[in-house]
Amino acid sequence: MVLRTETDLQCKIGPSGPIFFGLIIFKISTYTMLRPSHNQQVRGLQIINHLLLLGGVFYSIYTSEYYLLLTSLITYWIIGVLGINIGYHRLLSHRSFKTYKVLERLFSVIGVITTVGSPLAWVAIHRQHHRVTEREGDPHSPYLLGNLRAWFGFWNLLKLDLKLVRDLRTDEFQRALHKHYLWIILLYCAVLFAINPLYVIFVYAIPACLCLHSTSAIIVIAHRHGYKTHELKHDQSRNSWIANLITLGEGWHNNHHAKPYAWSNWEKWWEWDVPSLIIRVIKR
Repeated sequence: MVLRTETDLQCKIGPSGPIFFGLIIFKISTYTMLRPSHNQQVRGLQIINHLLLLGGVFYSIYTSEYYLLLTSLITYWIIGVLGINIGYHRLLSHRSFKTYKVLERLFSVIGVITTVGSPLAWVAIHRQHHRVTEREGDPHSPYLLGNLRAWFGFWNLLKLDLKLVRDLRTDEFQRALHKHYLWIILLYCAVLFAINPLYVIFVYAIPACLCLHSTSAIIVIAHRHGYKTHELKHDQSRNSWIANLITLGEGWHNNHHAKPYAWSNWEKWWEWDVPSLIIRVIKR
């Protein structure tokens, strides 16, 4: 299935120094000529981001400016929790709480910056996953695809039901985020470059890579490792402390699959859930 129009969906890397504007020109010309699907745009960005991650790590080691890596980690925590955990997941995908429209839109834009796909794409795939977890049609079950395919995004999207995101497809703001996804990220990178060229690597590319792999940690680790509080037939979701440490609260995945419309996954005293603490403050 090729999704190119306003329903063009799917999910899931940026430049530095003198080559930055060259990369922008290359991206613009390439995407304009080839008119890739949303998934191809996201994959292209992710590949670039991983190359920049390697460059950023070598730069930090060579210059001993390790604070730049700490900046990346803090940025990852902020955009990951607000953009993906709260915005894409608990608010848009499951509508587990209500908040102010301005916050919903802010979290959606932050989610775009994480480079795991537009809100429309991410939510469509996630709702499909919940509908048929570990069964035929599950886009990214490690039991159906294997751990590597599930982790690195070689998913089964042929049976994606676009009716699952009818609510977002009627939202003009969400449609605009999907349509202009690439341009929003390029604009963000341009602003970062104007402030400090290194920020394109350490405030965009590396945090985006971490967001991608934290999502993969839930897809694979939280379906393979941990304990089950709830028995859910075919559903192999687990409560994993490893996945929880990586994502700051999304690792209690079995709790979530048992109660997908709950805004908190915190059932036992040790199952700490950072996003739920924020949601408690912002929900209406």
